[in-house]
This record gives sequence, structure tokens and C-alpha cells, in this order.
Amino acid sequence: MKGAESPDEAVSALQAELLLVAIVIILSAMILAYLLLTSGMLSFDPGMAGAPCIFEIVSINHLDEDGQTLKYDSRVTLRYNRTPTSPDIRDPAYLMRQYLGYQEENADRTAWYVKDDLSAQFFRNGEALPSRIPTMEAHEYISTHHYGVQYITGTGSQWCPGGSITIDFTDGTFRPGDNVRVEIYSNTDGRLISADTHTA
Repeated sequence: MKGAESPDEAVSALQAELLLVAIVIILSAMILAYLLLTSGMLSFDPGMAGAPCIFEIVSINHLDEDGQTLKYDSRVTLRYNRTPTSPDIRDPAYLMRQYLGYQEENADRTAWYVKDDLSAQFFRNGEALPSRIPTMEAHEYISTHHYGVQYITGTGSQWCPGGSITIDFTDGTFRPGDNVRVEIYSNTDGRLISADTHTA
């Protein structure tokens, strides 16, 4: 009989359709991952996934110290957050980490961190800034190379819960709408201690 499919042909057609659906799903996941990576919302670095937000960006000030002149001053204030933030379940990066099985760390939010043992790397729209900050201790920072950063404020040699540090970047470093990420590392062992993302 002409036009009738054999059982083998029917199975082959079904397998081809399933294979096509699987390819579409994989390509969609790859495109989503690419968009998240380029926007700076996601990193596949295992040390980054699930990093707690201990030191959070609370403000990025675009006005000059006089509080009136808009000159994109780029003053970033970080605060030692005593309480963990609730995750935004609509955040694609959070959903991707959950899908990949990463668990948020239970960070010790009572510890006092030695500022000279902390270094910071900032990112703007997913790209690392050339100005890595080798110490969060304001007095020790004076003797370091100040490329891209004018000064750091903060008192004491330890960062305690609720304490804040302000980093004044070169004017124009951050503009309104920029995606700004900070990663805080331990100088002793290179471990990522905290990461936070904020819209300027």
C-alpha cells in the first residue's frame, strides 16, 4: 500500500521531533545564560555562586559633596549587613542558581573582619574595573596606588556589623542605570567573602 508508514518510520519521526525539541530547549538555555553573563547578573565561577551579601552597596552618589552639583561623583557606600536579605525569586540569576543546585552560604554576620585582610574588585555592567582595591583599611590605602579611586573613608582597623565604608571613585566611573557589582575577598586565602550587585 502506497503512503502507509512502516512502524520504523513512525518511530524515527517521533525521535526526530523529540531531538528537535531538546535542541531548542538547550539553545534557549544557552541564550539565557549568555544574556545573564553579559549583563553581569550571573557568573559560572563556582566561588561566586551562592556568595553571601555581607558587605552590601547601600548607595552610589552621583552628586558632588555639596549635595547639589551633578558630576557623577561615583561615591559608593558599603555597609556590613547584619541580616541576610531575602532573595528575589523573580531574579533570573537567583533562579539559575537554584536550578543549578547552588545553595546560599550561611554567613557569620557577627564576625569582625580585619579591614587590611580585605580587598575589593568592582564591576561595571559585567566588566571588571581596572582599579582593584588591595585593602579596605583607609589608613593603609593611603600608601597604595590610587588608580581610579580618590579615597576611602572609614574608622578603625576592623569592619564590624553595621559599619560602613565609602569609596570615592574617579568622577564619571558610574552613571545612573549602570549595573555595579562588588566582590570582597580575603587577602589571606583569596576566598570570596561577599558579593553584591546594585543599580547606580
